[in-house]
Amino acid sequence: MESTLFEMLREGKCEPDVWTMNSVLRAFGSSGQIETMEKCYEKFQSAGIEPNIKTFNILLDSYGKAEQYEKMSAVMEYMQKYHFSWTIVTYNVVIDAFGRAGDLKQMEYLFRLMRSERLKPSCVTLCSLVRAYGRAGKAEKIGNVLRFIENSCVMLDIVFFNCLVDAYGRLGCFAEMKGVLEMMEKKGWKPDKITYRTMIKAYKIGGMISAAKELQALMRMAEETRLEMGKPDFR
Repeated sequence: MESTLFEMLREGKCEPDVWTMNSVLRAFGSSGQIETMEKCYEKFQSAGIEPNIKTFNILLDSYGKAEQYEKMSAVMEYMQKYHFSWTIVTYNVVIDAFGRAGDLKQMEYLFRLMRSERLKPSCVTLCSLVRAYGRAGKAEKIGNVLRFIENSCVMLDIVFFNCLVDAYGRLGCFAEMKGVLEMMEKKGWKPDKITYRTMIKAYKIGGMISAAKELQALMRMAEETRLEMGKPDFR
């Protein structure tokens, strides 16, 4: 794809635009081909294609997932210098990247900055915070996220609850992990297979074999009920 693209740009066989550039950058960036992504970016710029906010979001996401934080910071500085306004996607990308890097201070700074600019955190934002705090062993910080949720109008989803279960399970906070099920019920959500499997794994690692077996039995019953309800009635 790279050679074909360069040939088309060189011979003028097509008129690429920013959408073309973003699609190509995302393809290489998401597959970890950072050097190729950068070469393509340079070629598009030399062809007169100007980047937009989506371009920078792609670059930030690619560098973050490749753990190239210096380059990610350079993109952030460029955006600030040339007054590119950050979107919720931009913040979600950088918050998640710094969270995965274990840089909680920078992650929390960006979260505060997002709120100061009156951008509402999304469920994606909150998942990144919870995952980072779970990896860092900060149970009390997860509690802060939950208190924030209680005073906000963020729409939660099953992914968030599963992140919460996983974080508490990693920390060995089994009472809190079980409490997530009650929280889900209050919010109108039901546990899925990932929820139960995550809990079972946490119980086994924590040596709580009886609790793991109890959940496994519950999963089997739920699956049997689902299959039974799906059978046609020929009476």
